Amino acid sequence: MISKEVLLTVALLVVFLVTMAPLIFDRNLKGEGSIADDLRGLGLEYQRENPRKKRSYPRWKGPRTDERINRMLAECSVLLKELGVPISESVAPEVKLVGAHTYYGVCCPKGNRKNYTEYDYYIELSGYAIDGPEKFLRNVLIHELLHTVPNGLTHTGEWKKWAEFVSDRTEYHIQRCAEDANAPDLYKIRFQS
Repeated sequence: MISKEVLLTVALLVVFLVTMAPLIFDRNLKGEGSIADDLRGLGLEYQRENPRKKRSYPRWKGPRTDERINRMLAECSVLLKELGVPISESVAPEVKLVGAHTYYGVCCPKGNRKNYTEYDYYIELSGYAIDGPEKFLRNVLIHELLHTVPNGLTHTGEWKKWAEFVSDRTEYHIQRCAEDANAPDLYKIRFQS
């Protein structure tokens, strides 16, 4: 036999679903003459995520590449090859500068970004970090180059093995996140205007 508490719970659930179903399941809710108005009448606000929402920080308006950074990439590549690290031969020689506020660098496999099809790997660097110390920038570039070793796209397995190998044999300290004292403050990179 079903108790009164269970029946009451089921009844409340049905009432809730009937009233809230349009809000929960209607992705095209416009916010006028609907449950959104009822919610506003109760002092609540319905906010639909807007994928076209403007950024809270300005777009990157700086250069798309930098010769000094490209030279550093070539030198880091030579260093890794001299150490015997099996980095890919098909890395774009030009580092793309982007307006990233949440990371210093990223290694993009072929086809991962629009127009990245000529080389197997492309390296992007936050344009806001390029004024950092040279040792820090080389650290980031080596980190990203290590993602080009076979099975090295994640920060585990082969990437981790080679990061420890390079850290033991050079002045660079390669790790998953930049904890170097010379690293630019990531908070400033995120919210720099």
